[in-house]
Amino acid sequence: MQPVIELVVCPDCDASAEVVRREVWPSTDGPVEHAVVSCVARHLFTLPASALVSATAAAAGGPAAPR
Repeated sequence: MQPVIELVVCPDCDASAEVVRREVWPSTDGPVEHAVVSCVARHLFTLPASALVSATAAAAGGPAAPR
């Protein structure tokens, strides 16, 4: 099985970014899935997975996630 690369949009510069890993963190409202993303400009972010914007949706003019 080939590894799957998940492409998203960098939350800082809107360049292509890759989801490096996903983690689930505990919170007072229950577990929250987070993603670590790294873009081509070498930005590195950890953010809730619900805030990710798919690179294919962004290229197609799809809806963007709230910032």
